Amino acid sequence: MPTTTPAAPPDRDQLITTLTAAARERAATLGLDRVELARRVHDTREPSNHQISDLDRILNGRRLGLLAATGLKLLDVLGLQELRPVWAPVDAGPSRRAANLSAATDLRLGTDTSIRGRLTYAAARRAVEIGMTREELARRAGLVDLNRDPPPPDHTLRAIATRYMTGRTSLLTSNGLDVLRALGLVELQPVWRAPRKTRSGKA
Repeated sequence: MPTTTPAAPPDRDQLITTLTAAARERAATLGLDRVELARRVHDTREPSNHQISDLDRILNGRRLGLLAATGLKLLDVLGLQELRPVWAPVDAGPSRRAANLSAATDLRLGTDTSIRGRLTYAAARRAVEIGMTREELARRAGLVDLNRDPPPPDHTLRAIATRYMTGRTSLLTSNGLDVLRALGLVELQPVWRAPRKTRSGKA
């Protein structure tokens, strides 16, 4: 059965702090030392000293890589299933252009079970649910300078927001979290599953 740990506010530094503490606790509970974690994260029998020390720095909060590729793989190894968003009501405002999600994008995102993929899909579905267009999302998230003269055209706004809504740019960056806040994010709830087994069959 999935379990949860304390939710994190939509602030990157606080999110890293919360997840780092949860990851350390999870590693201790599972009895996984840094060497064994490095083996699983890097899929090698003999991890290098650099790989081991890199994970150690991440778990001790001395490196801000927890939300980058290696850190997310570490969280996956420890059993993080998703960062489930908790939303507050948002008035998306009037729009002449309906928010939508193409069938192909819906299928691609809906079958991506990675931590980033699940969050991207939740955000994309949220935008459709509240009727917020990509252009309005880019404005509210501050992804462009609206005081520029001339102001950025709608197609530029749409293209920038689309990168976040399709997973090409991570929502776990500072700008990505701005996008989530614009959609009404109030917190991210870490949900953990049972750890995956290795090839040897061990947990």
